[in-house]
Amino acid sequence: MEGISVNSKAISPIDALWALIQTQSKTVRKALMERLMQDEQILDAQHKDVKDSLNKAFEELYEGKAKHNARELFA
Repeated sequence: MEGISVNSKAISPIDALWALIQTQSKTVRKALMERLMQDEQILDAQHKDVKDSLNKAFEELYEGKAKHNARELFA
Protein backbone atom coordinates (compact mmCIF):
# COMPACT_ATOMS: atom_id res chain seq x y z
CA MET A 1 0.00 0.00 0.00
CA GLU A 2 1.09 3.51 -0.69
CA GLY A 3 1.31 6.11 2.02
CA ILE A 4 -1.02 9.09 1.98
CA SER A 5 0.41 12.55 2.40
CA VAL A 6 -1.74 15.52 3.22
CA ASN A 7 -0.41 19.05 2.77
CA SER A 8 -3.42 20.73 4.30
CA LYS A 9 -4.73 20.56 7.84
CA ALA A 10 -8.31 20.79 6.59
CA ILE A 11 -9.52 17.99 4.32
CA SER A 12 -13.04 17.54 3.11
CA PRO A 13 -14.88 14.30 3.87
CA ILE A 14 -15.07 13.48 0.16
CA ASP A 15 -11.32 13.95 -0.24
CA ALA A 16 -10.67 11.75 2.81
CA LEU A 17 -12.95 9.06 1.40
CA TRP A 18 -11.28 9.31 -2.00
CA ALA A 19 -7.83 8.94 -0.43
CA LEU A 20 -9.04 5.87 1.45
CA ILE A 21 -10.52 4.33 -1.70
CA GLN A 22 -7.32 4.93 -3.65
CA THR A 23 -5.33 2.87 -1.13
CA GLN A 24 -7.58 -0.16 -1.58
CA SER A 25 -6.78 -3.10 -3.84
CA LYS A 26 -8.14 -3.21 -7.37
CA THR A 27 -10.59 -5.94 -6.32
CA VAL A 28 -12.02 -3.78 -3.53
CA ARG A 29 -12.24 -0.71 -5.79
CA LYS A 30 -14.02 -2.79 -8.44
CA ALA A 31 -16.49 -4.14 -5.85
CA LEU A 32 -17.19 -0.59 -4.64
CA MET A 33 -17.75 0.58 -8.20
CA GLU A 34 -20.15 -2.29 -8.88
CA ARG A 35 -22.09 -1.52 -5.68
CA LEU A 36 -22.36 2.16 -6.60
CA MET A 37 -23.55 1.31 -10.09
CA GLN A 38 -26.13 -1.12 -8.67
CA ASP A 39 -27.40 1.56 -6.29
CA GLU A 40 -27.61 4.02 -9.19
CA GLN A 41 -29.70 1.55 -11.20
CA ILE A 42 -32.08 1.09 -8.27
CA LEU A 43 -32.49 4.86 -7.90
CA ASP A 44 -33.05 5.25 -11.65
CA ALA A 45 -35.77 2.56 -11.53
CA GLN A 46 -37.45 4.30 -8.58
CA HIS A 47 -37.35 7.65 -10.37
CA LYS A 48 -38.85 6.06 -13.47
CA ASP A 49 -41.67 4.53 -11.41
CA VAL A 50 -42.50 7.91 -9.86
CA LYS A 51 -42.32 9.65 -13.24
CA ASP A 52 -44.58 7.05 -14.87
CA SER A 53 -47.07 7.26 -12.01
CA LEU A 54 -47.22 11.05 -12.17
CA ASN A 55 -47.54 11.02 -15.96
CA LYS A 56 -50.44 8.57 -15.70
CA ALA A 57 -52.14 10.62 -12.99
CA PHE A 58 -51.85 13.87 -14.96
CA GLU A 59 -53.01 12.14 -18.13
CA GLU A 60 -56.10 10.84 -16.34
CA LEU A 61 -56.71 14.26 -14.86
CA TYR A 62 -56.49 16.05 -18.21
CA GLU A 63 -58.69 13.45 -19.90
CA GLY A 64 -61.31 13.73 -17.17
CA LYS A 65 -60.78 10.15 -16.05
CA ALA A 66 -59.64 11.02 -12.53
CA LYS A 67 -61.98 9.20 -10.17
CA HIS A 68 -60.53 10.24 -6.83
CA ASN A 69 -60.69 13.41 -4.86
CA ALA A 70 -57.05 14.04 -3.87
CA ARG A 71 -58.17 15.65 -0.61
CA GLU A 72 -59.83 12.39 0.43
CA LEU A 73 -56.86 10.19 -0.48
CA PHE A 74 -54.69 11.50 2.33
CA ALA A 75 -57.35 12.30 4.94
